[in-house]
Amino acid sequence: MIGKIINYRYELLENVGEGGVFTVYKARDKVLNRLVALKAVKPELADNVQFTTAVRSGYQNAALLDHPCIARVIESDPASGEAYLVSDFVRGMNVKDRILRAGAMQVSTALDIIILALEALDYAHSNRIVHGDLRPQDIIVSPDGEVKVTDFGLAPALRQCPEVSDLLAMRSIHYEAPEVAEGAAPSVVSDLYSVGVILYEMLTGSLPFEGSTAVAVALNRTKQTPTPPRTLNAAVPKSLSDIVMRAINKSPQERYASAKEMMLDLRTIRDAIRTGKPISVSQPHTSGAAKPMEVEVDGEPEGPLSRSSYLWLIVGFVLVVVLAGGLTLTLSTREVKLDVPLIIGKSLEEARELAHEAGMAIEQDVPGEVFSNDYDEGRVAVQFPIAHSRVARDKAIIKYKLSKGPSAKPTPDLLGLPEADAYRAAEDAGFLINKLTTEYNDKIPINSVIRQDPEKGSMVPPQSSISLVISLGPKPEQPQPPPTVQGSDEPTGEQRNFQVAVTVPSDSTGSQEVRILVNDDRGATTVLQEDHEPGDKLTETVTAYGSNVRIRIYVGGRLASDERY
Repeated sequence: MIGKIINYRYELLENVGEGGVFTVYKARDKVLNRLVALKAVKPELADNVQFTTAVRSGYQNAALLDHPCIARVIESDPASGEAYLVSDFVRGMNVKDRILRAGAMQVSTALDIIILALEALDYAHSNRIVHGDLRPQDIIVSPDGEVKVTDFGLAPALRQCPEVSDLLAMRSIHYEAPEVAEGAAPSVVSDLYSVGVILYEMLTGSLPFEGSTAVAVALNRTKQTPTPPRTLNAAVPKSLSDIVMRAINKSPQERYASAKEMMLDLRTIRDAIRTGKPISVSQPHTSGAAKPMEVEVDGEPEGPLSRSSYLWLIVGFVLVVVLAGGLTLTLSTREVKLDVPLIIGKSLEEARELAHEAGMAIEQDVPGEVFSNDYDEGRVAVQFPIAHSRVARDKAIIKYKLSKGPSAKPTPDLLGLPEADAYRAAEDAGFLINKLTTEYNDKIPINSVIRQDPEKGSMVPPQSSISLVISLGPKPEQPQPPPTVQGSDEPTGEQRNFQVAVTVPSDSTGSQEVRILVNDDRGATTVLQEDHEPGDKLTETVTAYGSNVRIRIYVGGRLASDERY
């Protein structure tokens, strides 16, 4: 599949992951010259028309979501005969792989990641879209801390096709809310259950309920009470442990009612950890008696109120009665919601004017500037809260970061590299290959780079395009078509047959293109061009004409054999 072009547009560059539903490729959008993630429905599911139609529909709905913490859906299976979807390509590692490699995360790191994931869910829920299938594999963290939630849109397809869902039962059972496992539709609170399980795993390195089968996990979830995270990891504050236990409560009514509510409690804990202040989070409302506020100092809760505290309660009661009217007025004012204007791309003066018209103020975030290839220097490149969200009047401040313009970095040295290696080297360095031209060259091997523009070491913005000139090898003595063009159908010399054996090196990485090129009386002819796996052995009968025959074999873009007969 590597090198294949889907829908005349997306060139598959690298297999970056395998899941139960999709094979994920890094691909190049040849129209807009950008990297994308192409998710192809696996062959065993692609023939199920009902399922692929449901996948397309689900992701088309998800394409409406536009949030910095959501991987944007670009295209969902057009009428091309290919069952696939295209989304933003996110560099980084998903949370599941990160846990498998390094174990439990630091509390502060886990909070930073999960709070951004909750921001994405809060935005999606406000647009009446639930994820329904959230797993740690769906939360990707880039090297610079950017968080993206992926695969909004898959859950509806799985619900419409129970036979497919049953085949993939173990895929999501650990993160699926009990009521969803029993047949209820995914909801806001079931998404928050999934968040709770993911946060539990991030803090402890283990899952709250284990089992070798989906049925075993479901039974354990019904019969067992999970061990609190603080018991497994003493570094977890009790208030945070309580929040996780509330999120994974078996009863939907006992969980958080909204992503925003859970996010605010987690932010309180994160801010307290950063500043070294005592952590205080109100206990969840339960069906039993109301619990008092629990204050945590150095990780341990205080005891009951002392007797002398009752005097202060009486004084407070009197003050509350006196100020009740004013407090009620203040609270009612705070409940007014303001619509956040879009200031990204605006000058600072324009941003201030838009904010003023919306009844809001703006404040520069720290750090206040970022590199941006999308916005000119001095323009707003980042804003929070995001545009068109609604905030309370008492929180009517927009934080922004200004663009420092595009950053510059040196272009890599691609001269002499095979074309495939040049693509990889350019991408690893943060650049794109934009234009390819070819010419004959006696010194540079066929399919290798003769020249590049900009030249190596040129300081240019990241993600800039590099043009390459690729070698066709030595120029033929007589004018002949390029190697990839079929030769004449009317050979004049004697017909000769050769048995050509090819072995793909077993230490190769991924599929390798095998190409057999013949030069004879007909000119240059490609007799074989197909992908093979490492270690594959094949024998091809090659028919050539004339007394001067040259057979070249390329494996993975490299010359493996060059024989004359």
